[in-house]
Amino acid sequence: MKLLCCVECNQVFNLSFDYKECAGKHGGGQYVDRVNAKVWGDLTKIFVLGFANSSFISAMRNQLEHGDQAAEFYYAGSMTPKGREFTAFVIPEAAASIERVRDRFDPVDPLHLLHQ
Repeated sequence: MKLLCCVECNQVFNLSFDYKECAGKHGGGQYVDRVNAKVWGDLTKIFVLGFANSSFISAMRNQLEHGDQAAEFYYAGSMTPKGREFTAFVIPEAAASIERVRDRFDPVDPLHLLHQ
């Protein structure tokens, strides 16, 4: 799973076959096939985030099977259950799965992408 993070808007949203932009129009993008995405925006303001899918799915299954953990995590002034952890990362500019461009681009028709 890939997400886009705009530090100007303080916004994070998922990339999908449908083109999306942050609220302030600092950047945006979409999947160009089932693995690769095209993203535009200033490299100092727009970051692509990734989830390790197997780690994320494992955390969700663990939550469903075992429920909340015991309250042992100090957050916002009190003890609270710690959420299930999974691996997430900032996808580097050099990653082959992301095409980075500086300027806004015309969205690709998602129906075309679904038939690939």
